[in-house]
Amino acid sequence: MIKSIIPYCQLDDSNFILANAQVAKGFPIVYCSDGFCELAGFARTEVMQKSCSCKFLFGVETNEQLMLQIEKSLEEKTEFKGEIMFYKKN
Repeated sequence: MIKSIIPYCQLDDSNFILANAQVAKGFPIVYCSDGFCELAGFARTEVMQKSCSCKFLFGVETNEQLMLQIEKSLEEKTEFKGEIMFYKKN
């Protein structure tokens, strides 16, 4: 299934992850684009199977309330719209 989705999403400026929504515990990342890896500073192997909430990109100035809202939206399978401060690996 993933292999059929990726070609439609792989644009030169696409920075995205795909997660497995059928695994309720953390919704693990099953694919991340080259652009996402380059932007975030992580190798694909470092990102795979991490939670799609991207906790690994949280930092000092990441709003804690927004972090909780993201987790709640994932648990409840509801839409979340907001802006959050993410950090690169380096």
